[in-house]
Amino acid sequence: MTLTGQVVKRPFAQGTKSERDAVLLEVSDDTRYVLRRLGGNAFYDPVLDELVDKRIKCRGELHGFTFLMRDWEETD
Repeated sequence: MTLTGQVVKRPFAQGTKSERDAVLLEVSDDTRYVLRRLGGNAFYDPVLDELVDKRIKCRGELHGFTFLMRDWEETD
């Protein structure tokens, strides 16, 4: 599956024990997925932090509200 969107860091799962600031892929105004790299740490990944505020095209698999990406490229 391929998705394109803006990478942002926002609060996620507020009010639950999983609450945290998470790196998200905004694919539309009302659709966001938690972004995770294949083999990356689920709660902190410095590689994903470098992508914040960038627009990317990424390939991977959607698992519920998480997009597990295999590879990506920056877009304009």
